[in-house]
Amino acid sequence: MRTPAPTRQALAASIVCFALLACPFLAPPSISAGPNDSAKPSQHDRSPVSLSLSSNGSRLLTANQTSNSVSLVDPKLGMVLTEIQTGDKPAGVALSKDGKRAVVSHWYGYDLALLDVGPNSLKVAGRVVVGPEPRGVALSPDAKTAYVAVGASNEVVRVDLDALSVTGRITVGREPRSLALSPDASHLLVSNARSQNLSLIAIEPWKLERTIPIEPISANLRQVAISPDGKTGYVANMRNRGFATTSNNIDQGWVLGQCLTRVPLDTEEPIATLTLDAQGRAAGDAHGAAVSPDGVFLAVSCGGTHEVMLFRTDKKRLPWRPESSRDLIPAELLRNDGRFRRVSLGGRPTELAFAPDGKTLYAANSLENAIQVIDPETAELSRAIPLGGPSEESLERRGERLFHDATRSFNQWYSCNTCHSDGHTNGLDFDTSNDGRQDLSPQHLRSRKKVPTLREVLKTGPWTWHGWQTSLDDAMVESFTKSMQGKKPNPDDVKALVSYLGTLEYPPNPFLEKDRSLTPSAKRGQIVFKSAKAACNACHVGPEFTDGKIHVVGLEEPYDAYRGYNPPSLKGVYDKDPYLHDGRSKSLVDTLAGPHNPEAVTGLGELSKDELDDLVSYLKSL
Repeated sequence: MRTPAPTRQALAASIVCFALLACPFLAPPSISAGPNDSAKPSQHDRSPVSLSLSSNGSRLLTANQTSNSVSLVDPKLGMVLTEIQTGDKPAGVALSKDGKRAVVSHWYGYDLALLDVGPNSLKVAGRVVVGPEPRGVALSPDAKTAYVAVGASNEVVRVDLDALSVTGRITVGREPRSLALSPDASHLLVSNARSQNLSLIAIEPWKLERTIPIEPISANLRQVAISPDGKTGYVANMRNRGFATTSNNIDQGWVLGQCLTRVPLDTEEPIATLTLDAQGRAAGDAHGAAVSPDGVFLAVSCGGTHEVMLFRTDKKRLPWRPESSRDLIPAELLRNDGRFRRVSLGGRPTELAFAPDGKTLYAANSLENAIQVIDPETAELSRAIPLGGPSEESLERRGERLFHDATRSFNQWYSCNTCHSDGHTNGLDFDTSNDGRQDLSPQHLRSRKKVPTLREVLKTGPWTWHGWQTSLDDAMVESFTKSMQGKKPNPDDVKALVSYLGTLEYPPNPFLEKDRSLTPSAKRGQIVFKSAKAACNACHVGPEFTDGKIHVVGLEEPYDAYRGYNPPSLKGVYDKDPYLHDGRSKSLVDTLAGPHNPEAVTGLGELSKDELDDLVSYLKSL
């Protein structure tokens, strides 16, 4: 995808002398560069996914996911002051009000790093292990306490930054992703990406106060924001409407759609939404959400359609609708009365933040390796602040662009990333045609297939749940032309996509001992796994724990176009819920004690409770 001209001009106009330094993370970082450093720029893409501003707006911090680094930026000068490596895949960053202290979470590093921030310097001052796959972070007003969304353990963790210790954990929904602290610092709002709800946490006493469902079926809950008066929360999210992926259903918003959802925090009134999709020109992959300090502007970033959407609240009431009741954006917002505007940015904008005066909106743009500066009053891209990156785009990076590009689908409704979130899964099921059948009504749930992970997908052919697809190249063409109802990718596109898929790896397994060995329970479970009674290794064998063959295991439906199923890889299975081809089982225990129990597969008897518990422990260790 070509970068729009305004973005290229803004990038060219804002290139200034700045320091660039990044290399693979091997040890606690001690290298930094100042604005006058003459070292050669690193050739790593930065891919900023999170950003945070000081209270006076003089400093901005970014979490750069593909360079394992954090950048300190002077927004006024439009330059990077310094950059240091902090850990494996930075995912969330928060800067203190005075700009002297910061924290960054590491998605694959499983820790939180404390940073000392100088006028032109960054230094790692300490680390705290917080749990598997931490993402969003928030800081208390005095910067002595950090809050971290820990995705794979479904927790929000409280950290004492002076003592560098965890002081509390609260279980929330599935895969907490983003955090927002209320203006009075009394509550945290948490988006739970895969359980279709928000969590409202009271800071004192430390407890889960309320779980707020986002209905009908929603997913991909991303950045949360809270209004200046603390009474209202907002979240960028997707909804799954459930119909088959035909062009008519897609165009009507009956397959899926993107929303900004409004949630009353001081009452238990119903939620309301603004649908973002216009017929013929939909939104793709709503991600960022931000509210200006005066409450006048609401902003939503849409990474799949490379834009920011701006809503103005002071001209006329916005047409909020209860519980996602509309499939398309209200027609009144398309009348150019100033309440709704779209700002093209290129790349993939993710998190957003308003400057303290509300006159500037900043967007972290992962695929542009930049922070983009937007004027909300004029709805124009003012300039971009480059963070550094290679002079030429790699094949893998081009594939990453295609993977996140919703404009390649019919009327730009969704991208590969919409369902395969971050190359993994959003946990939902869809009625596509790659299993040989589609139903006209969402009530026929057995034609729907759960979104599989794409991590290490190059190693696990054949593909699709029925295993009929023996060419990954052909599978890419099928996805773009049938599932996405878009134009056929050319051979170079396919090569780039497959190259990008080859970069998708599993995170470290959190269920192993510190030396990466099996726990005692998992060792016993390994014996059960290989036993004649369970015989899991009859299908789930080899380094990828799949044999690539087709098996009839009692899960078939009478109208299946293909007979039998291809056993999915069991690597990382602890994070692949729900389970089975249609997601009918919510947990591994449900799967093994229910529709896929060993007795049904081998006919040699049921597992005891102890055997089942040990088997689950072993599966989680894979």
